[in-house]
Amino acid sequence: MKEDWTVKVEGVWRKFGVSARGALKYGIIDSARRIMGRKKDSEHLRQGEFWALQDVSFTLEPGEAIGIMGVNGSGKTTLLRVLNGTYSPDRGTITMRGQVGSLIAAGAGFSPMLSGRENIHINGLLLGLSPADVRQRFDEIVNFSGLEQFIDMPVRNYSSGMAVRLGFAIATSAAPDILLVDEVLAVGDLAFQKRCFDRMLNIRRQGTTIILVSHSVSAIWSVCDTGLFLNKGLSSGKISVSELGRRYDLQNYRNAAQTALTAEAPESAPTSARSVDDVQMLLSDLPREHGFSQGGTGDVLMKAIRVCDGQSWASRSEFEFGESIGLEMDVYVARPVPDAIFRYTIDSATYRFICNLDSAYDHGMGLVNLEPGHYIVRTLIHSPRFTPGSFDVNANICQKCFEGHLFFRHKAAPFVVRPPGDRFFYDSASPAVVHFDAEFHISQINASGQQEPPAITFSDS
Repeated sequence: MKEDWTVKVEGVWRKFGVSARGALKYGIIDSARRIMGRKKDSEHLRQGEFWALQDVSFTLEPGEAIGIMGVNGSGKTTLLRVLNGTYSPDRGTITMRGQVGSLIAAGAGFSPMLSGRENIHINGLLLGLSPADVRQRFDEIVNFSGLEQFIDMPVRNYSSGMAVRLGFAIATSAAPDILLVDEVLAVGDLAFQKRCFDRMLNIRRQGTTIILVSHSVSAIWSVCDTGLFLNKGLSSGKISVSELGRRYDLQNYRNAAQTALTAEAPESAPTSARSVDDVQMLLSDLPREHGFSQGGTGDVLMKAIRVCDGQSWASRSEFEFGESIGLEMDVYVARPVPDAIFRYTIDSATYRFICNLDSAYDHGMGLVNLEPGHYIVRTLIHSPRFTPGSFDVNANICQKCFEGHLFFRHKAAPFVVRPPGDRFFYDSASPAVVHFDAEFHISQINASGQQEPPAITFSDS
């Protein structure tokens, strides 16, 4: 009995040279080996090469849609170009059954000197349509693209959005058995994107297998039923769309936290202080005005700010959604400070100062009188409702009677809130920074004006 699949990818590896010179050198060597009837060296990395894809495998059935996600440089477009035959795999095999339509780059496959009309005929023939089929579908292609006024203009004068419109209209006109789509749809306007998604869902129902690469979690969530996450060429294997969104978002949050940690390091981080006497020299070099990542009056010094586990107080950089978070200051006081206040503000990736933590009015401390010495100040954030994402802690010490900061440090410590496992925040591009635990109900008003259970069905997704 024939197996019911349209795409089978088995152990695919693909490597590239880092430099153009090295890639040209190895290309000549591999071509010479093929001329002599020998295989190219596809098993090992040569000097200056790297694996863009490593042991990628999956199988797709007719009508199945898979979303491929990963941060920049993860191998998504390389995989798509291996699938459409632009690149050959160094190892492994790819088998595709049926007609393949692809939209991988804006204007790819178009002849720029020819008009849109002429490119429709040429690309239709390349898709396997007969001249009569192209003529029959011509008006539908033009209407879908919305380029009636520009169909006789050379494609070189098209914008990227116009090229994508025409390319997608051609690629989907014949409802191919397999459709490969890269993230180029992002350049279209909202109305056209909606038409594209409607078209993809429609041809899915007709049995077309769709492979969609995108950075939009909501786009993948709306079209696909399975996912593949790539990270530095390594594949997750087929996973659920929800799990794909979580892995992609978490990788982005981690990258953002790492970038903040390296880019916002204090200009002169005080790491050598061991006693109050050691602090005096460090305080003398402290910036006395704003505009620096840290500074202050010279009365106090925060040697370190740590993000910690809310129970053990061990240093941590990642937390589950809703998990308590601990913040810890390591503080040296050089001169007496009456009515001291310890304060944090937290930044999200989108907004600054999304919340404020203040010892003067939060629980446990109030105003304190500090004598010279070494102190540890701990703050526990109980069950915060931060949405999944990357956040930064800003810390400062001030006084009730003094308007400025005795000490401040911006971007003192980043932390990440991981996506939860029991729900899927599919709209990860939203600027929202907090999540309220809400509950939704729906009822229907009947002809008598009474509420009753709605005559609708509920999806499991």
